[in-house]
Amino acid sequence: MEIDEIRQRRSAILRTLTIPPASAASEQLLELVMDDDIDLPSLAQAIQSEPGITARIVSIANSAFFASPSTIHTVEQAMVKVLGIQTVRSLCMGMLMGPRFNTRACPAFSLQEYWCRALAVAQSSSMLAKCVHNIDAHSVYLAALLHSIGQLLQIHHFPTEMNQLLPKLDTHNNQARLAQEREWLGIDSCEAGNWLAKRWHLPIETIFAIAHFQDPDYQGEHWQVVRIIGFVVRFFEGEEGMAAETARVCTALDIPPDKMQALQENFTDIESSVGVLAEFLAQ
Repeated sequence: MEIDEIRQRRSAILRTLTIPPASAASEQLLELVMDDDIDLPSLAQAIQSEPGITARIVSIANSAFFASPSTIHTVEQAMVKVLGIQTVRSLCMGMLMGPRFNTRACPAFSLQEYWCRALAVAQSSSMLAKCVHNIDAHSVYLAALLHSIGQLLQIHHFPTEMNQLLPKLDTHNNQARLAQEREWLGIDSCEAGNWLAKRWHLPIETIFAIAHFQDPDYQGEHWQVVRIIGFVVRFFEGEEGMAAETARVCTALDIPPDKMQALQENFTDIESSVGVLAEFLAQ
């Protein structure tokens, strides 16, 4: 690809990052949803300031899938009785961020599959983080949920190219995928996501995770968060060499091999359980 074209594509990404939010209220709500220190009643009250999001969350909590023994009427009831605060936060982030990206022009991309994988990686990474000393599982969850946000940005800007590229990416490992993205688009999804995370002032560990999770040997800042998320991503994608990486991760994070095996069995169960939430986010 010519240098001038690469610069044009990078400029297109940067213009996206300066687009103002849909509303000041939505932007403020997004900040509160990503605040790990906010208490449950305050978060519920903030969410209920957005009637559309409130209606969808209450609808999800009352769906047949969750089989709530009583009717849910409020966001706080949904968090306490059915969904849990982490799931509600995930749903809110998806509902607030998703509409900023137009993915309809890329039929090869499935928004439901995207959110299914993002939710599975987030839940599994958080579970793994709880086994590691001095790591905040909530912070890992947020970083993992947004680890591939750069792909949405690519599809928003380059739907035609991504529609051709996505079927080819299915046959590549992660590093090869990044190289293919750079060749076709002049920018890879990690770089695009990193720019986006910085512009949105996301937590620092989220920024590093988005930028570096594809590196299985990363040793820089917040390396534990980065390695946890990258490991889980590669586990779900079934990359070759996972046995060797599993052994390295167990050593690096001081996790007994039998404990890791039990966690990986749970990862598989998690991926099959998040489809309903992903369907709601894709609507």
